[in-house]
Amino acid sequence: MISNAFAEKLSKTQAARQTDRALLMRPRLAQMPLPMQRYDDPFLPFSKAIIAATRDNICAYVFDFAAYLALGAAGAVALERSIAYAGADGETITVLHGPFAHTGYAEAVGKHAFNADAVTVTDAALSEGFLREVGGVFVLSDRAGAAPDHLDSISVFDQSNARLTLAMPERTIVIRILGDPVLYAGQGDDFAEQARRALEATQ
Repeated sequence: MISNAFAEKLSKTQAARQTDRALLMRPRLAQMPLPMQRYDDPFLPFSKAIIAATRDNICAYVFDFAAYLALGAAGAVALERSIAYAGADGETITVLHGPFAHTGYAEAVGKHAFNADAVTVTDAALSEGFLREVGGVFVLSDRAGAAPDHLDSISVFDQSNARLTLAMPERTIVIRILGDPVLYAGQGDDFAEQARRALEATQ
């Protein structure tokens, strides 16, 4: 389920950048490139470097909530600041992937905390609670069901096929999610540039 503003923002970004790709931001300590290993809390500098190198070649970033929280409070700060950095241009879509199983998280993902454009949830019944805080809610594909009568769209996160799908009355938007092969394409000083090249190779 999505708001009109979210759909318009995504459509404009896709058209401007001519891409249907998103990048899954899933930082892991064990896979940090060598230049990042000197940081006590490497997730923020790593995320910012990857985003700076790839932003103009994708329409969205999908941030893995659990991966960032592996660093505890430092990871939560890195997540909040990474989402803010990715969305600072006013065009790039940010999706916080929980997937969340309770509307009690709704306020935390909205503008007063992580400030993502959209989130993933475990069940379609949770959508309305989150739509009060974010523009888009993607439901895990096996729990999506149909949109409630007063909503004219259904949005799905298909993990097995790495896709975000927005089915609207007038058209359907599909976003391909790229992951670790792009994120960790390089381990040296040029890791961000290597990520960009790996991303470009998927066109």
